[in-house]
Amino acid sequence: MQRKIGSTLFLGALLLVMAAPSFADRGYEAYDDSIDGAPWFDGVHSTIDYQDTTVDAIATAAWSGLDNNGEGGMKWFQGGWVKWNGGDPQIYWEYTDKTGAYGRGYDQAPGASETYEQSHNGANVEWKHDDTVYKTVEWTKFNTIEFRKAGYGAEMLDSPADHTPGKEASKNKFAATAVRRSGGGFANAGLADKTSSAHQGNVDKYGNEGSGNFHTWDSRND
Repeated sequence: MQRKIGSTLFLGALLLVMAAPSFADRGYEAYDDSIDGAPWFDGVHSTIDYQDTTVDAIATAAWSGLDNNGEGGMKWFQGGWVKWNGGDPQIYWEYTDKTGAYGRGYDQAPGASETYEQSHNGANVEWKHDDTVYKTVEWTKFNTIEFRKAGYGAEMLDSPADHTPGKEASKNKFAATAVRRSGGGFANAGLADKTSSAHQGNVDKYGNEGSGNFHTWDSRND
């Protein structure tokens, strides 16, 4: 969405489409995991397919990320792929830091199946697709945030016009989804809490219990 827009009010509203988790028309097919106490989450990843999908109004995306569960105002970082209406699919990074400052940007086109990772690494938060670090932001922007929730999902930014990725014949996959607590190692996500709110969207787990694997698909894509 690198374009000049004449109205700053319109630009602000458009940013809220991506920045405000409560945006009324969104739909999700997702899972998340939450923790109550320190050490907090500081890394998350998932191997996510790119499945072409219908974007009639705003955008659709598939991502993994961490947030503070809205305590004291939503703070988070996430990444994955996004397809805007009229645009080509892109890998993206996004965050809101401890001051409330918001950032978003893009990298190359997504591959058919890539691992998207966002994690604290030394002095930075790093955004990666496969082994490529495509964005870094200083960890000091996030170091007081209690990252209580890890989320992984497919999203339609305008429901029901946009579609979530995947279809019955070729479901979108989130494979080996994993999360890390500070000072530890990555462990497969529990996928404890399910969100299924997208128009004609579907989500289910597959593979062995505890594999961190799930599908998304939209019944209208077939």
